[in-house]
Amino acid sequence: MGVLCQILLDRPEDGVFKAGGLVTGTLKYFIDKPTQYRSITMCFLGKGQCEWTETDSNKNTVYYRNEENYFNQTVNVLGNRDDFILGGFEYPFQFVLPIDIPPSFNNDTCTIEYKITVTFVKANSTLKKDFDVEIPVSSYVNPCSLEPMIFALKKNLSFRIKNKIHVKGEIIKTCVSPGDNIQMILTVNNGSDVEVFIKTELIKRLTYVSSCNNKEFHEESVKNTSTITAVAANGVANLVCVVPTYHNLCSIQHTKVMIGEYKIRLTAKVPFPHINAVLDIPVAIGPRKHELIPPAAMYYQYHREQPSCSAMSAHNIDDQREEASSKHEKQNLNDDGEEIVTFNNERVGDKQIDCIETNEDNDFDKYHNHNNELQAR
Repeated sequence: MGVLCQILLDRPEDGVFKAGGLVTGTLKYFIDKPTQYRSITMCFLGKGQCEWTETDSNKNTVYYRNEENYFNQTVNVLGNRDDFILGGFEYPFQFVLPIDIPPSFNNDTCTIEYKITVTFVKANSTLKKDFDVEIPVSSYVNPCSLEPMIFALKKNLSFRIKNKIHVKGEIIKTCVSPGDNIQMILTVNNGSDVEVFIKTELIKRLTYVSSCNNKEFHEESVKNTSTITAVAANGVANLVCVVPTYHNLCSIQHTKVMIGEYKIRLTAKVPFPHINAVLDIPVAIGPRKHELIPPAAMYYQYHREQPSCSAMSAHNIDDQREEASSKHEKQNLNDDGEEIVTFNNERVGDKQIDCIETNEDNDFDKYHNHNNELQAR
């Protein structure tokens, strides 16, 4: 049988460990016959990696990859012992998670994971035996803006005397906790002679970054987050738009292998043949840094010799536990033929203001150029 090992975690109430917090637990292992070990180590490792393939113009497959380590903490469990050991042992441990780390993540392209691995290496042998446990981690996010964000979207329709559509708005909080709502206040001045529909929705965008800085993008609308309101021709509407978030949503920051971001997409939908105007407003979802409580201690190192007995006495276990406790640029049209704009930031007073104006004469030129590029491809 050799060695049996258990890594028992003191899990938080929600089962997820927080960046900047402590990871505590007890290592238990049992050795069924006298064995001499060269090393017994416990390693707490956080790492991220992404990989994907693309096909180039010559139909060759190109591989892209990137990886990074967020931290690597190793503890010597065996100490300086070189004798034969036998029986059951307990080792209380305590690690601290760094603050600037991304949350756990896993899909077909990218993995961000945190693990505790215990490795047994016998004397006079290169063979090793590993036992590991995964540590689910959540992290804080940096807000997109510390002040309320003001934005504006202007649209000029071609071939019409009354052609101006102007949307002004404000987001009070650009950083919310998962499950909270994002509230926008909009004023829509429809100076045109056509009915306009104002649509808001939450967009999730994942960007994977290779070691050579090549990027892979994936964007999708978050289900059940869109609202559409009609504004009559030559009408003015004051709207309060609520964009929901969910408990399983979180921005991904503090890593070079990927970026996970959210945007509120504001769309002024106009009838054909006019082109919709779109503005993407960045928001962050997750706890902010000041909401985290820093840990009181660094990780625990056990310095005592291990008893070579089949079971530890209650007295020894209590002693160990006591010791442990003391230690925008404009972009091309999207697939729906809409012009998506990422704004540039300016400041007015204490607020951040973002504005984009579109002219449909230029829009049609861009639209035809875009179609010509697609046909050339």
